Amino acid sequence: MRKNFKYIVLLLLCVGFWPTGNSWAQSGPVPPALTEVLSDADCGITLSGTITDHENRSSIVGATVVLEGRENVQHISVSDANGHYHFHDLCPGPYRLEVRYVGYNTERLEKNFRGPEVVNFRLHPDILLLRSVEVRGAKLPEETTQASNELSGRELAQTHGQSLAQSLERLTGLSSLQTGPSIAKPVIHGLHSNRILVMNNGVRHEAQQWGSEHAPEIDPFVANQLTVVKGAAGVRYGADAIGGVILVQPKPLRDSAGIGGELNLVGVSNNRQGVMSAMVEGNTAALPPFSWRLQGSLKKAGNSKAPDYFLDNTGYTERNFSAAAGWRKERYGTEVFFSQFHTKLGVFSASHVGNLTDIKNAIERGEPENPGDFTYAIERPYQLVTHNLLKLNGFRRTGTMGKLSFMYSGQLNRREEYDNHSDANRPELRFSIQTHTGEVLWEHAPFLNLTGSIGASYLYQFNQFSGRFFIPEYDTYTGGLFLIERWQKNRLQLEAGLRYDYRVLEASMLRRNTPQRTGDYDLDNELLTPRHTFQNLTGTLGAIYDFGPHFHIRLNAGSAWRSPTASELYSNGIHHGTGTYEYGNAALGVERGYNFMATVGYVQNKRLNGEVSVYRNYIDNYIYLEPDPEPTLTIRGAFLTARQRQTNATMTGLDLNATYQFTDRLMLESKTSLVRGFNRTANEYLIWIPADRFTNSLRYELDKLGQRGQFSQNFFAVGGTYVARQRFVPDNYLLRDYAMPPAGYFLLHAEAGTTLQVGNHQVEIGLIGRNLLNTSYRDYLNRFRYYADEVGRNITLRVSIPFNL
Repeated sequence: MRKNFKYIVLLLLCVGFWPTGNSWAQSGPVPPALTEVLSDADCGITLSGTITDHENRSSIVGATVVLEGRENVQHISVSDANGHYHFHDLCPGPYRLEVRYVGYNTERLEKNFRGPEVVNFRLHPDILLLRSVEVRGAKLPEETTQASNELSGRELAQTHGQSLAQSLERLTGLSSLQTGPSIAKPVIHGLHSNRILVMNNGVRHEAQQWGSEHAPEIDPFVANQLTVVKGAAGVRYGADAIGGVILVQPKPLRDSAGIGGELNLVGVSNNRQGVMSAMVEGNTAALPPFSWRLQGSLKKAGNSKAPDYFLDNTGYTERNFSAAAGWRKERYGTEVFFSQFHTKLGVFSASHVGNLTDIKNAIERGEPENPGDFTYAIERPYQLVTHNLLKLNGFRRTGTMGKLSFMYSGQLNRREEYDNHSDANRPELRFSIQTHTGEVLWEHAPFLNLTGSIGASYLYQFNQFSGRFFIPEYDTYTGGLFLIERWQKNRLQLEAGLRYDYRVLEASMLRRNTPQRTGDYDLDNELLTPRHTFQNLTGTLGAIYDFGPHFHIRLNAGSAWRSPTASELYSNGIHHGTGTYEYGNAALGVERGYNFMATVGYVQNKRLNGEVSVYRNYIDNYIYLEPDPEPTLTIRGAFLTARQRQTNATMTGLDLNATYQFTDRLMLESKTSLVRGFNRTANEYLIWIPADRFTNSLRYELDKLGQRGQFSQNFFAVGGTYVARQRFVPDNYLLRDYAMPPAGYFLLHAEAGTTLQVGNHQVEIGLIGRNLLNTSYRDYLNRFRYYADEVGRNITLRVSIPFNL
């Protein structure tokens, strides 16, 4: 069956145009296979097995397996997170196996292999004690029963210079909700904004994220790894995680003496953007427990350019900074982290119109009336955003019982929005939101094959504003308790969790600012303080079963809930970034999601690797912003109109990743994302759901170049992305939106990279080309698709220079 599965997937790859992805590198490198070129047609034997502790049967990770065959040629494999090792393409004949691991006696075996074999080893602990040796290590991340992907290493470095959402688009099942070329927020399986939690260095990111143009205020240069957990994840991370969780994880502080760092330089052709980011970190032999890190980045971009014209007032600047310091001993430790994100964003000038005729003409014209020219200047309308984060965390090992951790964070987010219809040197809207969060977590020691944790968390948040009304001031209080347990034996792992959350939302506003105002002048100045109370349980149940070193299946059923936000309940005004007049709905109830997901993986093979996930997410009382075809006329002009609605919905879809290694140098990378959003109440499709996306690329790796081989890790890749037209929409679509979904499009991409040896340092150089054919197109998830095309051809050059003192 396994052999048939391989040929079936390969056949599917050849039939259609499927996309590129590199997610399968996340499963770890394929162990070295035998490379002898033999004429024996039977040289296709696979040898695999598991390495465990003889006493407690636990998997041993990182054991070295040495295989010696003909002509005393040695080949090596290292056991993975489940203790698996494997070799491929062996010829029949006698072999010697040797298994080594520090702290255990070496095991040896000689055997004559005639066909596929599974050989397991149980290592005996060494009775000799090592003295004056300190072993440091990091806990391996626990496998989740939910589908997840990550960006790290070179793959993450290739996204430098892009926003967080744009970086994550490399992962299957993710796309971006855009507001022009400079603002994007991540979309997971058709869900975005408050349905996705972003955990920045372990802290729940809280800001003015209710707007489609309010991108996460996070500098991707801080991250050493970006991980996406797909589906309902409310048990561990709290309410609102209906669509999934994005983990932005810096690398651990340095634990060896010395000072090192990295300098990253990025240049972008289309908007003439320049990016510089630097990081320096240190640790001293005189004070080994203490480590520190400083990091900062600068960005400056001018107007972006569509294939035929510039997009006026789409420039932006960023100034970001972070610092961390920690004190770590074996039994206890603490760390403090501070970051500041500051940006000035121009809002596409053509999106702010003045009357009903302008709206109609802008949609029918096909391009902006006054496209402008290139400039770095940012004029009205624009936004100023600053986000500060302070985090304090620590741990204490509770003897043999486990580990106790705590975390406190404070966040201050300030947003200023400057309209196009004012000459005063002040913002028309000013928001300030302050958030305090805390968590206590106890992870107990393994017991009867059980590992798990119990914890409690709280959140207090208050929001203030000045200027014209859009959303009210409010206070939010949230408390939660949760329990997660994992049971593992042999190839089976089970996971179960339960969480309870209680939330209170108190708003404050004048009656005239409510969406359903009475119009009675005597009541306009009456102060209203509505109070909403929400409480709910969330749960998860999942399983992982490893059929062997190459084949596994994951099953997960989870629930999550989300209370309506103050903007969804009480917005009543012009949404600055989108040029839309939005109306809230005070009658909205709690959203409740039930997510079911199955994932099958075929991994760590020499040729074909892949994973496919299918999911179905039932969301009761799904809240969505529906365009109203009747524009709103104000004293500032005419604006597109949108209203908050609620219905019962489902999100159904498929994510597929696959790679095929044609030769040791040539590899095909593919990914496919399909999602359908359906309104169960109205028996029709939902609007603003991502269209089908297919990406495909070929990657070729070269030997070392140069007279002394100073150019290594050389590669070249070429591929394309096809996004279909969104055909799964309501029949009466033009009653819900101002224009039909745009046509599908194909974009050609190319990428090349090398590593240059300069002294003792390896300098990485990369060149990336996007939309190389300079295709004119519009994306369905871009809020400005009514007014202009997407960005045209774009070339990015990046250089990463590490240093170590």
